[in-house]
Amino acid sequence: MKKERENLELLLICMVIGIIAACITGYFLYENKKEYWEVQARDTFDEALTEEMQKRSGMEVFFCTEGNIHMPVDKKKEPITVFMETEYGKKNFVIPYEKHTHNIIRSSDQRMLYTYLLYKDPLKADSLNMIWSDLLAKVKFPGKTIVRVSVTDWWEHETNAYSNDLSYLSKSDSLVSCYLGYRCEVGVTGFTYSAWWKVLTLKDKILLGALVVASLLLFFVQEFMIRIYRRLFIKEIPVIAMDKSQSHIYQLEDDCFFDAGSMNLKSSAVNVKLTPLPATLLQGFLDAQDNKLSINEIMMLLWPDGTGTSERVHTTIRRLRKYLSEIDWVVEIGNSAYQLKNCHSIEEKLEK
Repeated sequence: MKKERENLELLLICMVIGIIAACITGYFLYENKKEYWEVQARDTFDEALTEEMQKRSGMEVFFCTEGNIHMPVDKKKEPITVFMETEYGKKNFVIPYEKHTHNIIRSSDQRMLYTYLLYKDPLKADSLNMIWSDLLAKVKFPGKTIVRVSVTDWWEHETNAYSNDLSYLSKSDSLVSCYLGYRCEVGVTGFTYSAWWKVLTLKDKILLGALVVASLLLFFVQEFMIRIYRRLFIKEIPVIAMDKSQSHIYQLEDDCFFDAGSMNLKSSAVNVKLTPLPATLLQGFLDAQDNKLSINEIMMLLWPDGTGTSERVHTTIRRLRKYLSEIDWVVEIGNSAYQLKNCHSIEEKLEK
């Protein structure tokens, strides 16, 4: 029962490690691909806006302009003041620096032209969004787009219009904003929304799944890795019984002995007295072939009256391991049997 619980805990740990690794990897993959698609969306948005304005190229235009608009030479980012005279009268307009610098046209004549064209034929959010979506579909953009068109009238009241699909607006990121007109009265903003499972490709999802599976495989190959470790770093040393019929003294190593009669485990640095059950079990291992005993053999050795249980075997094994740790010996389990072995350090292994 204890072994099963430990295996379940280890399996859960491996699963958690795999999920964490997949989440971290997925996050960086998503951010990298999201940046790529944002660049594609910005480029196509400019194309869509240009294509939408070209629809007005056949309109007749009647207006006149004076002066020109220049970018400020200082670094104070001060607002720009422009003057206009229309049927509503004469008026100065103060344009914020950000709007002025994000106007898609630099020439004042062209800006005035756009003011006239958009007054006669206002920009429609649905029409612009449709062109933008079609351009993005050609590059297989894995997301949704929304367009907002804001217009500031002569009296500087702003109204906003959105493209039809507003269900993703609360989740969307404002990707790009630009302005049109002599006084930057028309603002156009593009929004994009891409769910992470659509941004990530099938190849990416397979990679993330493989990370989780690989972590789970760590659990299933642990026994194989343990066997390799034991083969490389744990060496079995034959145990020599010294006049066993009389003294019951066993030589484990050159300077390490076990006296079964007195239940003493002695070496040059250690002198440990074992309790009866661990001492009997140690003698049983030393007498057994390959120093190996099954659970049933241990129960028959320690409790010949049939009162032995698996739990009692595990308890005795644990106590014996504690004694053996003093002399660098171990009791390992494998294939429903326990085996007494002598551990050797990596340094000793390399020296040989």
